[in-house]
Amino acid sequence: MFTSPVSGRMEMSNFYLVPSSQREPTVPKINENIEKTNKESKSSNKRLSPVVVATALAAAVLSGGIAYRHYNSVVKGMKHEIKELASDNDVLKGINKTLEEQIENSKNKLEIILKQDSSDVPLSEDKKRILEDLENKINNPVLDYDLLNPPEFDKIANYSTDSIPLPSSVGTNNRAGIVKLNIPEIASDGRFEFEVPMTDSVKITHERKDFNPVKNKESIISLNYGKSVQWDNDKVARDILQNFYDGHGQTLDGVKLSFIPLENFRYRVRIEGKSTFSPEKAIYLGLSSKQFNDRAAGNYGEGVKMAALKLLTEGGAENVKIASDNWICTWNIGQNELFNGENSKVMCFSVDKAPQIFDGNYLEFETNNFYLLDSLRNSINRFYHSGNVHFKCPDFENDVILIKNLPAGEKGGIYIAGQRFQYDGDYNGLDGIVIALKEKTLKDIFDTSRDRTSIDKGDLEKIGKWVAEEQRMSNQDKANLLKALESYWDDKPFKYEHPMDSFLRGFLQSDKFCYYNSSLYIDFPEDKYVAYSYASDQLILDLMSRGYRICKDEFKNIGMQDISQLMIKLRQHQALVPTDIQKKKIILIKDALLNLSAPLRDKHFSEDELNAKIYIFDNKAANECKMYSDTCAEAITKIDKSYGFWIDRNYLNRASFTDVLETALHELSHKEGGDGSADFSYKLTDVNRCVIDHILINKETRSILQMLANIWEKLS
Repeated sequence: MFTSPVSGRMEMSNFYLVPSSQREPTVPKINENIEKTNKESKSSNKRLSPVVVATALAAAVLSGGIAYRHYNSVVKGMKHEIKELASDNDVLKGINKTLEEQIENSKNKLEIILKQDSSDVPLSEDKKRILEDLENKINNPVLDYDLLNPPEFDKIANYSTDSIPLPSSVGTNNRAGIVKLNIPEIASDGRFEFEVPMTDSVKITHERKDFNPVKNKESIISLNYGKSVQWDNDKVARDILQNFYDGHGQTLDGVKLSFIPLENFRYRVRIEGKSTFSPEKAIYLGLSSKQFNDRAAGNYGEGVKMAALKLLTEGGAENVKIASDNWICTWNIGQNELFNGENSKVMCFSVDKAPQIFDGNYLEFETNNFYLLDSLRNSINRFYHSGNVHFKCPDFENDVILIKNLPAGEKGGIYIAGQRFQYDGDYNGLDGIVIALKEKTLKDIFDTSRDRTSIDKGDLEKIGKWVAEEQRMSNQDKANLLKALESYWDDKPFKYEHPMDSFLRGFLQSDKFCYYNSSLYIDFPEDKYVAYSYASDQLILDLMSRGYRICKDEFKNIGMQDISQLMIKLRQHQALVPTDIQKKKIILIKDALLNLSAPLRDKHFSEDELNAKIYIFDNKAANECKMYSDTCAEAITKIDKSYGFWIDRNYLNRASFTDVLETALHELSHKEGGDGSADFSYKLTDVNRCVIDHILINKETRSILQMLANIWEKLS
């Protein structure tokens, strides 16, 4: 693509006129400079070609190539290699700058040559006949192709007539009445008392069964087993509160916590809930109704037993009491009757009648671990309750997932069944967003069991794919969800990727969204969004400066145009009928290319390519894309072949013969690549060198071109 020197817009391989006062006047001096330029250029090619091979990989990676885009976890460990590739890319830019200078020098020298007086150069009979034929063409300008029907390639595929509009905005008023819970700090002596406000959302249940009291009964849980459970204070606190959360119907509303300081830096911890249950729930592993409730945070009833084990072995507790209604279960450490020694110690329990009925349930223990108290306090906001603002007015919510964007710098979190999970080992590791999955149905994707580890980018990618394929997600739900995540749409090669970029990538890479066979099509505004496809940095910057958002390439699977499709649309110029003078100028340029065919044919261009089809358009016309308002010419290419080029009518009217001839060579060379690419720059450099060498050696060709230039000036 060739752009106007007066527009101020710059792309690689633009050419600028040198004032005549600065140009060298004689052919001998030109020969000397050209020989020097050729030596420098050839030496440069020989020395720098290996670098171009390296920078090809750099360009692929730095432009957001497949290896980075789809295997981000691999690239993460390649910082040193990426730094070297970035350095190679800088070298490539330097090479292109050198080529650009060589191209501009060649154009200036070509113009100087064609301005020389050729009246003393005798013409052969063949050349005389060529000039006679040219005069006949000029007097009766007729072209052998249809000027109003340029070739069209790669029609944009129409997706589906069932596509849905991109929502203009999303958001809900769900739980708009939530007021942030004001949880007091723990006093310096460890004292703390707080009850989460009771609400109508609490589902209190009552259960009572007859039981026989037992004393110091051995369980099947050995202390050695506890050593294999790697839990920190946060995980112990999580599983303690999880039981109260599930006991209230998946909310911490109505749960009460109290810490009472004792002597010797010990603290009595008591946590109370409103529901009642029978004693076997406090004793037996696997005896829990939660495994049949996808919205319950717990599963097999083992979490509270493991928490008790950790309190007894690492938390300084002598016993752990779990009580409800008319019973009290006490856990402590006992000796296995079959064996002796430290390794035979097991957890034992006693179940006694309560001295009085307790309308609810509680867990009580003593500890010397102050940090556990802090974890218990912090864990209140790691569950859903009526004061957790993470669930207030989400941007998207249905029965599967909730999404809420937060102000920049504010910490969010990942919740599953109402309980926050760690991200990269941190409960506050997710910046600026809340994502809450309503159910714990993801056990096939990642570990949601008692010993679950934190979630990472790979897990989020799997979750995104699962959400895309969840049958309860309608197409409108999916469109609304994507709109809620719009701040993560952008393509981010070699920039910081937020964890939600991984979620979004997994969502868009679902098998449900196969290219040309997708179950979802969204009408994205074509003047605003474009999915990434390979393009030069300059083109991407140009699109961004004109208001386009460059989005992840996977968006093309659900209806978003990609860069290549956008450029096809933008390049569908309106062909104009040329004036007689414009026809004559086209004939002059075509004749110049014909006279230059000897050095260019086969080596650089085919005979058909040199018989270039030139079409007229108006870059200022109302129906033309504003992106081309300063474009003088544009190549028509497909699969390494030139099919001619467009030229702006105003540029054709005012430009010199040399300018337009150089423009023609420029556009024909674009079959090798776009502006800014090394392949294109090398091609145009070689083409210019061949043309100038041929003109200097072949006096007749030089005379013909000079005559064509003179005719051009008279037409202008």
